[in-house]
Amino acid sequence: MMGGVWRVVMLALAAAAAALVFLGVEITQVAADDRTAFVRGLSICGVGLLALWYAFAKLTRHFGDLGRLADRLSGGRGRVDLEPWATGRGGEVARLAELLSGLTRADGPAAGLGGGGRWEKGVLAVLALADDPLLLLDEQGRVERLNPGAARLLEVEEGADIGKTLVRDDLARAIERARGSGAPVTAVLRRTEEGELSARVADLGLNAGVILSFPARGMAHAPGLSGKRTLSLRSAHATAPLGDEEPLAALPFVALWVATAGVEPGSGPVIAVGTVRLAGARVFRTVSMALLIDPAEPVSGEAVARHGIGTAMVAGERPFAEAWPAIQDALHHCIAVGVGVDAALAALARSAAQAGLAEAALPPGLDLAALAAALDPNLAGASIDQLADAFAVPRRPRSGPQAEALAQAELAAVLFTRLGERGIVTHGQARALMAGGAAAS
Repeated sequence: MMGGVWRVVMLALAAAAAALVFLGVEITQVAADDRTAFVRGLSICGVGLLALWYAFAKLTRHFGDLGRLADRLSGGRGRVDLEPWATGRGGEVARLAELLSGLTRADGPAAGLGGGGRWEKGVLAVLALADDPLLLLDEQGRVERLNPGAARLLEVEEGADIGKTLVRDDLARAIERARGSGAPVTAVLRRTEEGELSARVADLGLNAGVILSFPARGMAHAPGLSGKRTLSLRSAHATAPLGDEEPLAALPFVALWVATAGVEPGSGPVIAVGTVRLAGARVFRTVSMALLIDPAEPVSGEAVARHGIGTAMVAGERPFAEAWPAIQDALHHCIAVGVGVDAALAALARSAAQAGLAEAALPPGLDLAALAAALDPNLAGASIDQLADAFAVPRRPRSGPQAEALAQAELAAVLFTRLGERGIVTHGQARALMAGGAAAS
């Protein structure tokens, strides 16, 4: 609704309204003595203003319908809900929605042309024919489809939250690895109650879901899927570079929040890590990670005052060396973003070195505080709460690594949108803006 066509149309209507108002003023001055001409002129102006108001109302509704249609079409495959709206409105947009709704139905015109209906039937056929337990998860971690083997193994049904059966952090790390490599990966997933399962995890892409496959034999002990059957949904390919010419809207980002145990911010061992994934300005809340780490030493009172995580909360959690693979999976092939993200990455590198981890590869960072200051120099040195207020980001209670990382992700999404409005659309342009702002200061 805020596109170029909308602005041009609204400008034209405003100009026409101003012209009619000017004409009305002229009529009152010129034809004040001729009552008939006076009434006729004002009547014409009034009718013109009513016509403009009617056109404004219709155009507003039309562009609003287009916006809602675009929002609904942005959902994942099989989740485009157009029917109630398409049947309840009139006009060209409603007819377009009705046509698109037919394309996504199993009995619609696309059912025989490889569209949504045929895709849905294909998924059901694969699930029915597979010997191994298989299930399809949506972006929120709910079970969309599963075969009888998966239903018996996991004791779940369609619509259930998989997080009540499998440990969500394990699954999130496996999805990160599959998404980064572009191919199915093998993972060991812990049950929420007891035991663990070997699984093959295939990512269908952001907002499109995940498929899990479990071995038919040796489920409780096998390190991976048996060689009898594997599920390959897309060919493996080399990881795409995160170059300066890449558009921000297409780059994979991860909002990173790190808590340390030292007296000063960023000092001492890492005791908590939170991440949330982004694709450009789109935040994927369910693709997240929250870890507590036992530093094997007391957490300082100053650190507890900063982030609310004390010694008792992290006692008995996994040490950093055991948590590091999960952290690497969450950061793999992404650009880390956050307020003070360089200090967060440095803290991770320091703890990795202290843990004796030789291969501590870390992603590049993009500091949101520096980016905000480049957009508005008055925000130099502002805290994340001050930045959230300055850019109208909703303020929510932040307790725990996931909530902290989500706050960073939402701020990043708003900043990327502001950059696009200023014509800064590539990774290199954003860094050049930050460099220019730093030089000016």
